[in-house]
Amino acid sequence: MKKMRKNSGQALLIILLVMAVGLTIGLAVISRSVTDIGISRQEEESARVFSVAETGIEEALKAGGVPADVIVGGITARVTRSSLGEENEFAFPGEYEAGEVQTLWLVEHEDDGSLNLDNPPSRYSRDSLEVYWGKEDGEIVPALEVTLIYNQNGVKIMRWALDSDHLIRGNSFEGVDATGSFSVGGKNFKYKKTLSLPCDQSNLICYALRLRLLYNDQPEILGAKATSGNLPSQGVCYESTASKEEGGITRKVRHCQFYKSPPGIFDYVLYSEGDLIK
Repeated sequence: MKKMRKNSGQALLIILLVMAVGLTIGLAVISRSVTDIGISRQEEESARVFSVAETGIEEALKAGGVPADVIVGGITARVTRSSLGEENEFAFPGEYEAGEVQTLWLVEHEDDGSLNLDNPPSRYSRDSLEVYWGKEDGEIVPALEVTLIYNQNGVKIMRWALDSDHLIRGNSFEGVDATGSFSVGGKNFKYKKTLSLPCDQSNLICYALRLRLLYNDQPEILGAKATSGNLPSQGVCYESTASKEEGGITRKVRHCQFYKSPPGIFDYVLYSEGDLIK
């Protein structure tokens, strides 16, 4: 009889232990499920907020300016606009293959994207400008073709061909001012050249510099720096901030675009102050 009572007590203890373990596991599973549901819901809400922020950018691009607040499903996106560049130095944001042309504008633009030619202070009017190219730690030696487009009783061009290896390659290009490490616009460049420009002449308007990399079989970087003052803006940036008060979720989307520029073949068009005679 005593043995049966003893076994009964042991069984009860085992059952209680099993129940405790089972309850612990069950609570852990429930807690994990609740956490997963919360994370999934937060990710879904975050995706919705991000989508509304993108919608704000799309509305800005369609309007060509800052639109009114964009409200979708109780989520509000506010858009701001700022200039791309408009500082003393500018590094182009991408990396570029040989033959690709990038435009450095020397005149400001109106809100609609047209050139502001009636306001002299909005133009670059210095007699020099520094150009930079090539990665600081790059193994290849790219050359750079620079074309200045300006107006002096008609549209004209001025061209430079720059190469630190011009003697080795025998291409009759100009050499560079220096080779080293030059920090411009947050990027580190290897080559530098100061160009003498006619932009300080009162009867002349410098429109833009066109930069074309040569001899590089890998993408390379480009930059420029004003010898004094600032460069005009190179485009516009829109930043859309969407937020949902419930949950405190905020997402931002930033989009920048350059002002429109002519295609690369434009640099090789023949200019004449008078009529062409065949």
